[in-house]
Amino acid sequence: MTVATKTHTSMDEIQILLNSRRRAILVSTYEEERFVAEMKSIIEAKAYKGYTWSITSGFHDVITRELFQKTHDPIQMLEFIRTCEEQTVFILKDFHDIWDNKQAKRKLRDVLEAPDNIYKPIILVSPQATIPVELEKIITMVKYDLPSRQRVIEHLDSLSEYLRARGLPAPEGRERDAIINALVGMTDTEIENVLKKSVARHRKIDLSEIVSEKEQVIRKTGLLEYITKLGDMSNVGGMDIFKDWINDAKYAFDPEARSFKVDPVRGAVLAGWPGAGKSLAAKALAFDWNLPLLKMNMGDIMDSRVGQSEKNIARALKLAEAVSPCVLWIDELEKGLAGIASSDRSDSGTLSRVVQELLTWLSEKEAPVFVIATANDVTKLPPELTRAGRFDEVFFVSLPHAKEREQIFTIHLGKRGYQVGTTDAKFTDEDIMELSRITEGFSGAEIEQVVAESGRRAYAAFKKGQRSDHFIRMDDLKEQINKMIPLSKRNPELLQELRAWAKSSAKCASSEEHNFLHNFSEVSKPKLRVLNTTDYEDIVLD
Repeated sequence: MTVATKTHTSMDEIQILLNSRRRAILVSTYEEERFVAEMKSIIEAKAYKGYTWSITSGFHDVITRELFQKTHDPIQMLEFIRTCEEQTVFILKDFHDIWDNKQAKRKLRDVLEAPDNIYKPIILVSPQATIPVELEKIITMVKYDLPSRQRVIEHLDSLSEYLRARGLPAPEGRERDAIINALVGMTDTEIENVLKKSVARHRKIDLSEIVSEKEQVIRKTGLLEYITKLGDMSNVGGMDIFKDWINDAKYAFDPEARSFKVDPVRGAVLAGWPGAGKSLAAKALAFDWNLPLLKMNMGDIMDSRVGQSEKNIARALKLAEAVSPCVLWIDELEKGLAGIASSDRSDSGTLSRVVQELLTWLSEKEAPVFVIATANDVTKLPPELTRAGRFDEVFFVSLPHAKEREQIFTIHLGKRGYQVGTTDAKFTDEDIMELSRITEGFSGAEIEQVVAESGRRAYAAFKKGQRSDHFIRMDDLKEQINKMIPLSKRNPELLQELRAWAKSSAKCASSEEHNFLHNFSEVSKPKLRVLNTTDYEDIVLD
């Protein structure tokens, strides 16, 4: 099997193959009707005849769509192609279902290898890009592109014009961009259906409706998860270095940057302390960039069936490219890669091959997919995964420092309706500073748990008549803080190991952590007394 190089669109590639008189082409696509419609234009331009064939409907004329011949048997169908005496393009649908028919498979090879002065290309259309080994060398495979971004815009503009003509709202600005990004990666039929459904239900193009439909499309694969619950960076406490980097990286990710010869950003690794906000940062990044967020769990990729894990990772990565531009979030990366060192002995090298597929894709991907990988135990990450060229930066996310804990308390209290520092606020700036002081060693997730549990306890006390209101008080927060033993106190060795790794292997996500990490060791070193010549005056010389 030879694979066509994708230097043009898929239809350009097919036309080149037809011009070079290629006799057999496998087109990998779910969109039979759209493909046949595009092939009709090529067939008409070349003044060829054209027929489609399926095992249920027989031959149909591509131009007139009329039934030509009720031939259902694949052997008879191939014999008809062999004896045809006119230049004709034959489009065979779902022929992969017939690979198990040994006679049909042999007959196809006989037809393709027999000398023939009349050009009769056979185009196999199938959602499965599989070819028997006997036919690999004589069939060229082309992956038929999903609708381009420009095609999506045409769909949207056409429907927007329809809505405006009827006095209904049409999306603009940021909302329009988000809708386009959500529609990219769907088939033509899926795009039409979801847009019509949205207008019929909401009398407008509703982003949530499209996102819901897109989620279904992604979920069907079982390999990626479409994340819809996002939050902006204002919900992320600390991480100021990471935030600044992301703000600048956004410009380099924009397609316009290519015209200025700016290299696109590839992705980042967020590694470090559990519960420090890595997942939250990944979600906030997608929201701020106005891009779909796809989540990959390596556990969903691995499969006990021989060869299936390799197919799963390839399919998942292709799906991410089809949905691009997007953010691909690989969560808890180290858990999926655990055992790679013993892969050859434990799973016949399956994990090693999956990782190699991922590494190759990270190095060579051209589609605008920003990869953000999160990991807790960085010691389990293979060093080749984080080398330059695969990710742009590796960030260390540590425990929040004093000012950052103040931000986190303010954020979580604010989410529950409490203002901080104003004249009528329930909590003063001094209260927040005190809470920060007594929660040293707490992660962001643990601080959130403190606030959430305080709210639940206060409401329960109010409902039981033990207090006059349901509001959280300082005493409630302090009580929950005293009850909680943070992970940093239960496992202080882990924090030391992570900081030792980060000092030479990563960039700190927070300037507070950077200052602590890189200045602390200098402060803690004992200062040496300055020596001078008088220190040696007691030496006795002969």
